[in-house]
Amino acid sequence: MTTRDEKAIDDYFIKLTGKAVLPKPLEIHYNYRIEIEGSITELNEKDRQDGGRIFTWKFEPVLIKVINKKGEIIKAKDVRKTGQRMRSRAWLYWRDNNLSMSDDDFWDWFGAGAIKNFEEIIDLIREKEKNI
Repeated sequence: MTTRDEKAIDDYFIKLTGKAVLPKPLEIHYNYRIEIEGSITELNEKDRQDGGRIFTWKFEPVLIKVINKKGEIIKAKDVRKTGQRMRSRAWLYWRDNNLSMSDDDFWDWFGAGAIKNFEEIIDLIREKEKNI
């Protein structure tokens, strides 16, 4: 990812996209600290007239925390679809447990097992959650 012309300079940008659902309103003219976890979902590369290139990575948030001056955390609701959250959770398990298969193979294995054992999974959730 370097320029073709050794004298030209490349520029690197990150484009923040997306939004978050907050449980309460924020105050205007008040400084907050924002902590964001997310994914790089796209790379855009453009040529410049001087021979350099512009690289822009698109960042989409997954988890957002808004922190006020008192250190209080306002946690944003995860707006991803359930399937996206499930895939993300499976990836975390795969990463944290150093499994010998690829993350895609683990996801396929997990999905096949969940479909095959669907009734047992429902029973387990009912037992643990006691809300259905």
